[in-house]
Amino acid sequence: MSAVRLAQFDHEPEPPAGRVELSIVMPCLNEAETLGICIKKARAFLDRHGIAGEVIVADNGSTDGSQQIANALGARIVAIPVRGYGAALAGGIEAARGQYVAMGDADDSYDFGSLLPFVERLREGADLVMGNRFQGGIAPGAMPVLHRFLGNPVLSLLGRAFFGTPVGDFHCGLRAFRRDRALALGLTAPGMEFASEMVVKASIARLVIAEVPTTLVPDGRSRPPHLRTWRDGWRHLRFLLLYAPRFLFFYPGMALLLTGLAVTAQLATGDVSVNGVEFGAHTMIFATMAALIGAQMVGLAVLARLFGIRTGMWPESRAMARVRGWFTVERGCILGGLSLLAGLGGGVAATLVWAQAGFGPLVPGELMRLTIPSMLLGCLGVQVAATSFFAGLLDQPQGIRPTA
Repeated sequence: MSAVRLAQFDHEPEPPAGRVELSIVMPCLNEAETLGICIKKARAFLDRHGIAGEVIVADNGSTDGSQQIANALGARIVAIPVRGYGAALAGGIEAARGQYVAMGDADDSYDFGSLLPFVERLREGADLVMGNRFQGGIAPGAMPVLHRFLGNPVLSLLGRAFFGTPVGDFHCGLRAFRRDRALALGLTAPGMEFASEMVVKASIARLVIAEVPTTLVPDGRSRPPHLRTWRDGWRHLRFLLLYAPRFLFFYPGMALLLTGLAVTAQLATGDVSVNGVEFGAHTMIFATMAALIGAQMVGLAVLARLFGIRTGMWPESRAMARVRGWFTVERGCILGGLSLLAGLGGGVAATLVWAQAGFGPLVPGELMRLTIPSMLLGCLGVQVAATSFFAGLLDQPQGIRPTA
């Protein structure tokens, strides 16, 4: 999260260390209709509970007078030249002076007067406190039906499955966190997927994540929201998959590889009849295709994990450390070479069978039982060797970059 690129800071003197406990950050792009009431609710909350805090409006280039409203109500304005929901929040978090930061939309759909449970959980030791709109209540018309019953539940379910995140509302916009923990996560997503990035990286970093009920009411805007259902839904899903190579590559790949190998091995000995349906040599072609695709996906999963470890996307797990220790370039080349030789041997055997027939016509199905597994072994051998070399490349120590 880089303030140099994202935010233009004001020049107010820094307060003494520890003076500000809570910074309430609101991303803003032309929110003149609702910004004022949000700031008033936030400031009333701070005053009512005696919390030393500040209200920050992370302005993304408003042209409707939002800055003047924020200034008149005593909020700090941080100009964010880089457009996007995530960019605005990242700049606002960077500019915050509080030990804790609460963030929420400036459209009056969230109640900034009900932040006390968030603050209490942070004081108790949580690093990130998520709101749960499904527990606290969603007013009629506050959330589109597609979001409420499909988008949010499905994405939240995937988030829990992929990363073990203990939250039921993965994309709630009202949340609070320790500022230093959020900055250490290195959040970079400029768009709506910033919400997913925060939770995913917090889960990967093993931060303490808590959840409290919160409410959602229809926003006070007269214009359509910035959110675009399909575009932003896909961006959230894409982000989840990019950070979960096991689910994107490894598990589907292993299923295809093992199934393909099992079917190919079974059909290599003869046709199989299941409920009157005959499966023969032609079925082997598709089983082999599944095995090859699966092997490629498993290799991509290994390389993706290595790349993620190398670039700091996630820490190295014990299982991955064992894989890296065992799957060396030399062992990969040996395994790949043996598989390739087996495939070439099958090709030679098929040629000899053909020679015995005087290089004349053969029964295609019988010969395919030998040539298809041979082709599979040869391709798998090349893939294993190539993957081992690529993994070795990713494992090379980083040195000084040469200059042109």
